Amino acid sequence: MTALNGNNTSNLSICIEDIQKGGLEPIVYIIPQNLMKKINDKISNKIQLVLKLAEEQKVSLAIVGGFVRDLLLGNPSQDVDFVIFRGDITKFTQILAERTGSKIGKMNNKTLTTQIRFTDGTFFEFNSTRKEEYQYPSRTPKVSVGTILEDLYRRDFTINALLLFNEKVLDIFNGKEDLEQCIIQTTRDPETVFKEDYLRMLRAVRFASKLDFALSERTQIGIRKNVKNLLDVPKERTLNELKSALSYNPVKTLNLLIDLDILETMFPQIRNLDLDKRIFSVNTVFQKIENKYKHLTDLRVSDIVVYFAVLLMETYIEEERDKKRESMLKLKLDKQLRFYKFSNKIRENILFIVENRNSLLRLIGSQPSKLELRQLIKKLGLQLENIIYITEAELSVKANILNFAPLKNTLDEIKQNQGLINFQLQIDGHEIEAIFGIKGKKIEQLKRNLQRAIMNEEIENTRESCIKYLKENLAT
Repeated sequence: MTALNGNNTSNLSICIEDIQKGGLEPIVYIIPQNLMKKINDKISNKIQLVLKLAEEQKVSLAIVGGFVRDLLLGNPSQDVDFVIFRGDITKFTQILAERTGSKIGKMNNKTLTTQIRFTDGTFFEFNSTRKEEYQYPSRTPKVSVGTILEDLYRRDFTINALLLFNEKVLDIFNGKEDLEQCIIQTTRDPETVFKEDYLRMLRAVRFASKLDFALSERTQIGIRKNVKNLLDVPKERTLNELKSALSYNPVKTLNLLIDLDILETMFPQIRNLDLDKRIFSVNTVFQKIENKYKHLTDLRVSDIVVYFAVLLMETYIEEERDKKRESMLKLKLDKQLRFYKFSNKIRENILFIVENRNSLLRLIGSQPSKLELRQLIKKLGLQLENIIYITEAELSVKANILNFAPLKNTLDEIKQNQGLINFQLQIDGHEIEAIFGIKGKKIEQLKRNLQRAIMNEEIENTRESCIKYLKENLAT
């Protein structure tokens, strides 16, 4: 793709004129052809369709935001956002949907946004230029149609406020320079930007993690001054940003959360205590978490549940606990997960991992039987691999090196024979009752005895073997 053709040359002139009326002189850059050619042909063709229709309908628009940012970084995405600064967005998107056989999203009157979902599953978003007015302490803005300059001013970071016209980029915040210097910087005074939406503090962390950028000094200061206000943000939004940031670069995200006081604000129970050097090879709890994250990323672990489990298992720093106290701690952790609106599935998986975090550590150096290991594999189920990762991460911060390899190899070998681990008994409770006249809880106990005998390779999992085993053992 060599250029985005259409009426965007005249659109650029209109845009520059509108911005100049606001007293600013925008900078215009030409994107090198080697970057333009990186745009996916499928996306490029759809953009051409949009530009052609815009010219026909006398609509002035530009591509804005993340697509432009990622294009300048040499990694164009498939998520394309347009901003319309002249013309009827409703009429335009309706005609576009009809001509392409696409589905059109309902116009969001609050954000003046609509979406076109094409038949191949890709989608473009269209926004009218808008301005936002905040009446503090409320952080819900009053949205109304605005100028292109007002639209750019309401955006969060300089690198997200770039406009693309054909192969030319319009820039009013020196966003391209921040891209080149790998810096995340707010478009305006950080306190103003964050006060409008405190979630932007976590968005700054997410972009820094995703792009491997640094935060500008003034952005860092603005976050630290406002960090306590993160607790006022709806928990679903907070969690989604945190999950995204951790999925890109867990170690960088963790260090930013610590350095910006976000971790302490969101999870005050995680205390950065000094560690006993006789037990650990690191000095503090935060260093312990960081080293575990490094180890997990080296192992290419991608399951976000593992990273949350590693983080949250440090909520309570005590080496020995009785069952009653362990149960209380589990309830507290469950309350914390519910507070941040973790889904039931993720919450249950995190709790399960934390509860069973030491199940493999305890076996290192011992000689567990095949029966014990089969029972453990069955108990850990789908979380076995994650608990292996957790075990390896824990060993990476221990002062005394323990050899996990023999146990891990044995587990790998044993789990290959799933017929001795996850199986359906070839006799059910009704048959046991009919044959032996036994009822109630005793039946469940007998079934457990059968499962144990099969796992221990004492009998085969056949109806005849099960009946024979029960007759012999009931007789005794």
